[in-house]
Amino acid sequence: MEILERLARSADKVQMLIDHFEIREVIESYVHACDRADVDAVIDVYAEESWDDHGHMKARGHDYARTVTDALLTKWDSCNHLLGQSRIKVSGDTAGAETLFYATQTRHEDGVEMLDQQLGRYIDRLERIDGRWSFIHRRCIQEWMSSRPLGGSIVDIADYLRGQRSESDLSYEVLGLSKGCSRITR
Repeated sequence: MEILERLARSADKVQMLIDHFEIREVIESYVHACDRADVDAVIDVYAEESWDDHGHMKARGHDYARTVTDALLTKWDSCNHLLGQSRIKVSGDTAGAETLFYATQTRHEDGVEMLDQQLGRYIDRLERIDGRWSFIHRRCIQEWMSSRPLGGSIVDIADYLRGQRSESDLSYEVLGLSKGCSRITR
């Protein structure tokens, strides 16, 4: 009996690791899709009946995806997210997660290149629907925000490859992604 109990506990732990990995993949897919301004890929991480609360933008998940992608394309020249630690609790087919993020956007204002920065946390509720984790309720907590002129670079940026806000970005090629889905197939 002891062996069967240990095997059952091991199977539970393996499932927990798989769930945590898959949930973190959803969180990472969201920021990749935002950074690349891929509206269909942002929509892909939200369940049909979902809600997003990003402060001044509150909407159903799919509507939020369209609104935020439009804003990213019309207001900012670039967007980049860095994710910190995620704390994840899984209970069957539902989960809660808290993830620290740092995001930067660049834009032009009166001929000056501006850098907008923010530090915050995503507070997420997710559900596994048909074997896939998706956001059900996402809340964005802002710890601080800042805007300032970007200033000069210490190197000639023209010597570097530039990120693209479309499926022509090099990440789509190396990660095997297609427009409309930032989830890596394994």
